[in-house]
Amino acid sequence: MAGFLEVPPRNVTVEGSPVEITTTARLFYNLRPAATDATSRPIVFLFNGYAAEIVRAFGTGPTGVGPSGIVEANPSPLTEAVNLVYLDPRQSGYSYDIPPPGASATPTPATCSPDIFNEYVDAADVLYAALTFLEDHPELVGPVYWMGESYAGVRITWILTYLRGRWDLVPYVDPSLATKIAASRRSASLYAGQILLEAWLAGGPEATAIQAACVDPTQAAAVATTAGESCAGAGACQCATNLGLSLYNFAYTDGFETKRETEAITAHIDPTQAAALLGMPLTSIAELAPRERGKGFKCSPADATIPTEAALVAALGPLPDGQVYYLDYSPLMQGKETVQTTRDWQTTPSEALAFVDNLRDVPSLLTRGAHDLVVPTLALAPALRAVIGSARVDTSRSNALGVVYPDGERFIDIRDYADAGHMVTMTAPTEFAADLEAWLAAR
Repeated sequence: MAGFLEVPPRNVTVEGSPVEITTTARLFYNLRPAATDATSRPIVFLFNGYAAEIVRAFGTGPTGVGPSGIVEANPSPLTEAVNLVYLDPRQSGYSYDIPPPGASATPTPATCSPDIFNEYVDAADVLYAALTFLEDHPELVGPVYWMGESYAGVRITWILTYLRGRWDLVPYVDPSLATKIAASRRSASLYAGQILLEAWLAGGPEATAIQAACVDPTQAAAVATTAGESCAGAGACQCATNLGLSLYNFAYTDGFETKRETEAITAHIDPTQAAALLGMPLTSIAELAPRERGKGFKCSPADATIPTEAALVAALGPLPDGQVYYLDYSPLMQGKETVQTTRDWQTTPSEALAFVDNLRDVPSLLTRGAHDLVVPTLALAPALRAVIGSARVDTSRSNALGVVYPDGERFIDIRDYADAGHMVTMTAPTEFAADLEAWLAAR
């Protein structure tokens, strides 16, 4: 099942300033139900930092992009244990915005502003859509988990902060979302747990810790050993770059990493592959027909990373000039902004404080891909120490990271993937599926 969830226009406050969101966001969702007992199985909302193209394409659903680059059956789908709901945030993936009646569908500086494309509105949009999905599917009564990779850790942190009513920890006010949360009948089952794939969790201090990891001699030695070449005194990130290796997985060349990412995007814009990946044809989704899709817009144009949509246009119909059906990014993504801005999640400790607060109530599973230099999990502990003090951060266990509170210690469960990089479900799908099922069973 796939379609769109609408997030209505609303008035919010971002960093103390009022913001009027005048457009309706249509967020694309794709439900892949559990193979058995779907009504009672856990519900996992999942996404990457922007669209859900990597987690959908590799190692999660009943189908995925295989080694040959073609969609095929996944031998170890997470749907053996859970319901998966992939969500594309505002304007990423297939998602798009609809202007108010009578307004032009041409993007404007106001509708593409950083006032809208920021971490706080992004998380609120996704949560609003997820709550609507749950309202529309009352037959699914299982507990709700949030799963994300990379920047999605920021999104999940703010989603959980909103759900737990900790508005004092976030520079954001959203009366419409607060009302929708209060009306939910699911209570604490809305935050049964968070599943974090190489996720950014500690705000600006994590950026500092990642930079330190990039020059760590131990990490550089690991790169050299994996590559079978000398780093010649360079740090890990510089060594990987010098050798033409991917920072996302230094066991891969940049070219191979790009090839796999391109295959994931292609699987979403080739009609035949997309039907196999989503479990239904795109032509059956009314909001993707040009009559509806043509009413809306994306702020970002396609760039050289996006393969041609010619086959998709032939199947669905043409769009207005400058518009495309699918992008794996949005103006929220660094480098794709309409206006560059300072990002709280890269510069302030606010996310770290919210993550620590959420950890008191929310069970957490974190991956540790040994070949990841982009958001290495080893950067989390030093980042948290910088924010809450060394005495509160417990690294005595190899498979968990502890945080101390007045009422006791909470642990982030950590699972290691020796051959994985940033995209754990791409390189270790079977191991991750087994770990996730065991972790859920222990809840």
